[in-house]
Amino acid sequence: MRDLIDLSSGQVVEAMPDAAIKALADVVSKEQITCYAPIYGEPALRAAVAGHYANRGGTDSDLDDITITAGARHGLFCATAVVARGGEVLVPQPHWSHYPEVMRLAGAHPVFVPGLPATGLLVDPDLLEAARTPATKAVIVNSPVNPTGAVYDSSTMAAIRDWARRLGVRLIVDDIYWAYGDEGAAGPQANEHEVVVGGAAKVHALAGVRVGWVWADPAVTAAVRGVVEHTTGPVSTLAQAAVTAVLDNDSGMPDRVRRVTRQRVHAIRAMADVPLLRVVRPRGGIYLCLDASALAAVQPQWRDDRLLCAVLAEQAGVRLRAGSTFGLPGHLRMCVAVPPDVLSEAARRLAVFVRAAKTTTDIKSD
Repeated sequence: MRDLIDLSSGQVVEAMPDAAIKALADVVSKEQITCYAPIYGEPALRAAVAGHYANRGGTDSDLDDITITAGARHGLFCATAVVARGGEVLVPQPHWSHYPEVMRLAGAHPVFVPGLPATGLLVDPDLLEAARTPATKAVIVNSPVNPTGAVYDSSTMAAIRDWARRLGVRLIVDDIYWAYGDEGAAGPQANEHEVVVGGAAKVHALAGVRVGWVWADPAVTAAVRGVVEHTTGPVSTLAQAAVTAVLDNDSGMPDRVRRVTRQRVHAIRAMADVPLLRVVRPRGGIYLCLDASALAAVQPQWRDDRLLCAVLAEQAGVRLRAGSTFGLPGHLRMCVAVPPDVLSEAARRLAVFVRAAKTTTDIKSD
């Protein structure tokens, strides 16, 4: 089998910034490296996170309202366990593949709210209200959306916030992709109605460091810290030092965002030339979705997009993610945060595979 082009993983891979490397070297030289970090996060990192949100939203934030977690996924688990345990969480569909199980493990029940095709599969207050029940405790919003790259604009987010506040439904903001979205969008604001979950994985290209956070009002923060203490405990001192340095001075972020934007545009153009795969045009994010319904018609068994992904990996040498794992069956998701020549080669391989499959089917039908 030829080398495999793996576009299934959602990460931005690049060298660790010099500031993070220096911070790691400095902390390793200290005797305290062998000690536990503070359970709720190093004060320097919590201050850096608070400063990050103050710079984005122009609103004051307090380091005492920030809790450091073992990645954004752990932050989401902690937040859900506190604000929605025993109740329902409205989940716009399509959604990140891990939302349902994370919420179930946190003691909440996910209720999926399909988005409108006319708005890029996004939800609005009317759709959320139609799905709300007396058991609804929270709604989660992720923008840009994983997997589609759809972006909630400021007016839609304001309407969702107003709806949630009016009805006492807690808004959980998954803020992990923020820089790849709408530059004009207002930053999130933690308060008694809203909890913000973020991390360093995507925007700061530190997926393997596993540092996230929860920003919430004091009452929720106290409860979140109880969950952290009894699940993972404190996050690695080394990891926190690296992220502190990057949040304080991520000079590479603007170039990173511009590069991913160029890669996304290149992927749209390259994949548009692949027969029987229709590009679902994104507005942001690090992913591209492909509607594979026409390709699935070539072989009935390919209607199972998981099976189709396995076939494409084995026979075309391109690994993608099945849309059904994101609540978007019949679609394929690819990460665009790779060099343009890799995206072009992936498109070429897919085109060769599709043409051959279609030719074979045409011959058999004759």
